[in-house]
Amino acid sequence: MRRLLIIIALIIALLAALIVAPQVVGDKGYVLISMGTFIIEMTVVSLAISLVIAVLLAWVLLKIVGVIKGWLTGSRRWFGHLSRKKRQRSFYRGVQSYAQGELAQARKYFEQSLEGDFDGANLLLAAQVAYDLGDQSRASELLDHASDYERCAVPARVQQARMLLSADKPEAALAALDKLDEKQATEKPVIQLKADCLARSGQWQTIQTQLPQWRKILKKDAVPLAQRAAKGKFSELASKQGANALKQYWAELPRKKRHDEAFRAAYVEQLIEQGMHQDAEECLVEWQSLGPEPTLMPFFKALRMPNPAASIKLLESWIKKDETNRQYYSLLGHVAFNANDLNLAERALLKAVKLKETPEDLMLLARISERQQDHAKALTFYKQSMAHS
Repeated sequence: MRRLLIIIALIIALLAALIVAPQVVGDKGYVLISMGTFIIEMTVVSLAISLVIAVLLAWVLLKIVGVIKGWLTGSRRWFGHLSRKKRQRSFYRGVQSYAQGELAQARKYFEQSLEGDFDGANLLLAAQVAYDLGDQSRASELLDHASDYERCAVPARVQQARMLLSADKPEAALAALDKLDEKQATEKPVIQLKADCLARSGQWQTIQTQLPQWRKILKKDAVPLAQRAAKGKFSELASKQGANALKQYWAELPRKKRHDEAFRAAYVEQLIEQGMHQDAEECLVEWQSLGPEPTLMPFFKALRMPNPAASIKLLESWIKKDETNRQYYSLLGHVAFNANDLNLAERALLKAVKLKETPEDLMLLARISERQQDHAKALTFYKQSMAHS
């Protein structure tokens, strides 16, 4: 519209100049065109007006051609619109079929929608259907195609890596994730899956090296990952070189790592798995002398010692400070039960279930009653535990 207004303004200005100028000069002038016997003679103003009319006619003609072309183009778009509608219909029917569990039908519909403009979502679903039908190569091909869409790159590679992990191919899954660019690789789902791949392939040192960078993104989820990595490293060391080598390795770790809650939890867990319950108890008591640590507290239940005096003393001190904390009573009950101190175990667990009943504590009370030959009470506790499960 703006362009048209400019053209009209220029034409008006040109006509005004042609009409006014000769009157100002006083000489209209003339133009003679001779082509053999054909002679044209007109004034300069007449020639200018004729040229303007010719330009206008040419412009109108071009407009008419443009309109006709638009009609033709519009017709093609109309047919294309029908095609897009068909692909959209196939996509939605594919989603419905997949939701109903009709995988073969869903695959047929999704294949018909592959050329549609769905920003890669149709490719993700088609790949999942192909994978569910056992066609892993086709699923991988579709996910490679889906990764070409910017918004679909991360979901496609994550989905591909999960499929490879389920086929027990952690290295191939890592290779799929490594195809993401630097920015995409920092997304939380990618890091979590990459850590899982590294763990499955036993690359514990790589996880520990990457953890400082990953902690900023994973936040609280970094703790179990660090614990898993440390446990893997400790387990590998203990299985190859023995428990003493594990203790030596721990002593040589940097102070920062020895004070990390995840590393401590993994170390205690490995000590217990190696049967070194006395060493594990010493660590648990020493590291929680200033107060309970959520990541370390559960390991009290795994201690198997004839005289866990240090653990009992520590747990009783916690109870004195907070007599309404059922977890402290529960821990004390498990420690006492594993030491075969049934009286202490029963008293502690009864206080725990009085504050809040849990299936675990009720089952342990039932076992205590069985050892005490009180089968009626044991049956009562078993029934209560079943009611909470």
